[in-house]
Amino acid sequence: MLIFLLLTTRNYGQSYSANGNARSLGGDCYLLTGALDWQLGSVWYADPIDLSKDFDLEFYLNFGNKDGSGADGIVFVMQDVSNKAIGKSGGGLGFEGFSPSFGVEFDDFNNESMGDLSSDHIAILKNGSVDHRSSNSISAPVTAISGGGNIEDGQDHLVRMVWVEDTKEFQVWFDCELRQRIFYDIQNNIFNGDNLVYWGFTSSTGGLNNRQSVCLRDDILVDDTMTLCKGESILLNSRESKNNQYTWSPDLYLSDNSIRKPSCSTTEPITYYVEYKDLCDNVFKDTLFVDVDQPFLIDDFTDTLLCNGSGYSFDFTSKYDSVYWNSGSRNKKITWINEGEYAMRAWQGVCYDDDTFNITVSENLEIKFSGDTTFCEGDSTLLSLDITPSDAVYQWEDGLSSLSRYFSSTDDVLVKAKNSCDSVTQAYSIREIILEEFSLGNDTLLCIGDTLTIGPVTQNTIDYLWSNNSSLSRIDVTEAGTYILEISKESKCYDSDTIVVSDLDIPLLDNLDDVLLCKREKIEVSIPNANGEVIWNNQEIGESITLENINGRIDVKMTNVCGEDSTSFEVNLVDCYCDMIYPNAFTPNEDNLNDNFRPTPDCPKLSEFKLQIYNQWGELLFESTDINKYWDGSFQNVRCQDGVYFWTSNWKGILNGIIQEQSSSGIVHLIR
Repeated sequence: MLIFLLLTTRNYGQSYSANGNARSLGGDCYLLTGALDWQLGSVWYADPIDLSKDFDLEFYLNFGNKDGSGADGIVFVMQDVSNKAIGKSGGGLGFEGFSPSFGVEFDDFNNESMGDLSSDHIAILKNGSVDHRSSNSISAPVTAISGGGNIEDGQDHLVRMVWVEDTKEFQVWFDCELRQRIFYDIQNNIFNGDNLVYWGFTSSTGGLNNRQSVCLRDDILVDDTMTLCKGESILLNSRESKNNQYTWSPDLYLSDNSIRKPSCSTTEPITYYVEYKDLCDNVFKDTLFVDVDQPFLIDDFTDTLLCNGSGYSFDFTSKYDSVYWNSGSRNKKITWINEGEYAMRAWQGVCYDDDTFNITVSENLEIKFSGDTTFCEGDSTLLSLDITPSDAVYQWEDGLSSLSRYFSSTDDVLVKAKNSCDSVTQAYSIREIILEEFSLGNDTLLCIGDTLTIGPVTQNTIDYLWSNNSSLSRIDVTEAGTYILEISKESKCYDSDTIVVSDLDIPLLDNLDDVLLCKREKIEVSIPNANGEVIWNNQEIGESITLENINGRIDVKMTNVCGEDSTSFEVNLVDCYCDMIYPNAFTPNEDNLNDNFRPTPDCPKLSEFKLQIYNQWGELLFESTDINKYWDGSFQNVRCQDGVYFWTSNWKGILNGIIQEQSSSGIVHLIR
């Protein structure tokens, strides 16, 4: 209802539109151009003025404070374009570009080529021309101030425009002096009979400039007839007085007959007279007629339900003077089809009343299901509802009312919905797809050269796809590999299994080395055969055998599903000992006789060995863990001197059937 509340208040403040470089200065004052070159601005009153009626306008113009170097001036303009229009910059004062148009020029720059006066002047022209020598000149220029004074003085100058429609008289007053007066049919000679035209001010600068502005009075247009609704009040209005003293008569129904805007609450038509001194100190008497309209009540609406696109129609063409809907429409003949709250204000004269109503919109119901009609065993399907219109009340067959639900079994799902216009029940069939279980079995072996058949028993409703692209349920394989079978039903439900087929050949035993076995020693002999058996001496089965105190031949046989092979090896059982014999001197003179130093092993089963040789200062000269590596009597490729050297030795070997660690040390003479 905010819009309606605003409309109840009479607002005497005027509305203006600033364009181009123009901008508001506050308090109904507008800057047309700043003190800058090549500025262009316009300010227009929001609503047109009626040339078929008298008007009397007062306002202030300020032309800046640059005299000799200032330019260009201001034009009061009436035009039929819009309240957003703007002309051309430069010496045309922003008036150029408007045709048809009527302009009162306040020019403070002498353009001799245009027939200007040398002093600041006022002229009346038409059709956007500022050339006083052209056919567009209506009244020749006259000085703005009697005697040719300067108007670029930084002061506000009071300007008054008077139009008397009956005699077609137009007057221009400047600082309380009548400076231009013409008798001219503006409406017919310029605007081809149109009585409504936009009015305002244009200004521009070119190579010279000035700060040019206009201040527009809030009572620039004052009604001579006003109407109130009986039982209400209205503010009367008068022009600004120089001494702010007013006398209204008769002194009836007025809040105060000595103020500019008294409140009037008359209950009958009445004519008021107001007397005051205007801004030029002239006694002025004006007439204001106040009419009275009768209040009324609206009783045209009820809250309404509209089904399936029907409308709620009204025709107030003969009932009310005007209407205003909360949608912004002013149509008196209208049909509403949308849901919502509606409000209307209707006027009979100036009296008005407000009423509201609600429209609820609905339509026949439609239930739409979305979701898969089939789903795999152990899974579910999500069904969603799209129910229109949105005001529907609905529920599933089991009473739930969510828009989306999961279902996990074959069923005919039912949904019921209703609204103020309709009631509907709809079914939706869903089906669970059962995919039978299957298995390819355990991983298996394939003898090289054989054929193996793998796969489940064929089912007609199942589709098969092997990893080798076969679409049969069972396939023959002749080589090792990983085989994957994917089964599907209705191209929707899938399952798969994998089987690994490994190659298996006939066993082949290599010749086994004979074994030297120490008494009381244990030796394990292993022959891996993951896919079969190993038989030792035709009695022990296993992939390994432990040899202890055995002497003689061992027979070995290896078998698997593809065949068998056999071999044998000898075991020699001996007494084992382990000793090292070290020389006490050597002669590294490269005669190939006793040229190096190393032990002579007497150890059938030597497992570890270490030899270290030091000089007499304890410096390590040689070290080896290889029984076959010797010391040649040098250190870092430098031959050592003759003398005595020390050695230590550690080794492990089987002694009495047990691995034992032994050590020894001594000296050796190096003789060259």
